[in-house]
Amino acid sequence: MDNHSSSAVANDEFLCSLKRRLVSCKAFIFDFYGTLVEMDYEPPQMWETLTKMGYQSHPELQATFEADGFDGCLTPSSFSSPNYEEWKRDNLRQFVMLCGVPRELVETVISRLLEIESQATKKAAPGAISLLKLLRSYDKKIGLCSNWDFGIQPFLDQAGLPEFDAITVSAEIGARKPHILMFRDICAKLEIQPDEAAFIGDNWAADVRGALRAGLLPVWIRHDQLPGPLNNQVIEFDSLVDFEAECEKIFSSEQSLTRV
Repeated sequence: MDNHSSSAVANDEFLCSLKRRLVSCKAFIFDFYGTLVEMDYEPPQMWETLTKMGYQSHPELQATFEADGFDGCLTPSSFSSPNYEEWKRDNLRQFVMLCGVPRELVETVISRLLEIESQATKKAAPGAISLLKLLRSYDKKIGLCSNWDFGIQPFLDQAGLPEFDAITVSAEIGARKPHILMFRDICAKLEIQPDEAAFIGDNWAADVRGALRAGLLPVWIRHDQLPGPLNNQVIEFDSLVDFEAECEKIFSSEQSLTRV
């Protein structure tokens, strides 16, 4: 057997092992945006609005100060002092001042930017609702763990997603994935050990690396990106629909075996 054939056999064995672990998972924990939901209406980005106002802005400058730029970090929480909203507003204050907004107009401009941002709406990603119902039919616990700036329930209602057994949101916890506190919190709420859970997400750094470090089984929804380098540690699918099809296949097969 040549090296290529040996490698293919080894990869198949690793994948089978990962799928056996997937079947045995007691809980399935999902990322929110980019995994279970997608944008329905996307308002202009803050840097675009600032540019239209006549200021000098750029998407990279916005990325430096928005919450995603602090992934992996501890942050204020909704219950700390200063709280998360104050921290977020302070970041925006630095951002708009670097764009050239005069000090006396800063608060007015920030309020306008936040008003526009709040107009965004989300919808369930293809396969999301049926996948959650499928997992529930096999008595799996279902969790949600998201780097999210706002109260998440209105967006869950907006997307029409079924109820979750537990929810962890970064703004409430004071940490952002891939920080281990996020994964520990959702596992504690679900009353499971990390190695009893699969984590499904679309962000390699926040979801896959974070889950690996915390001891969960990562499932990467790669959205047609190239395959990742850790096929002996990570299960990958192009879409949530593909993941749902695989879950239905392996769970039904397992159920048939247990009945024999």
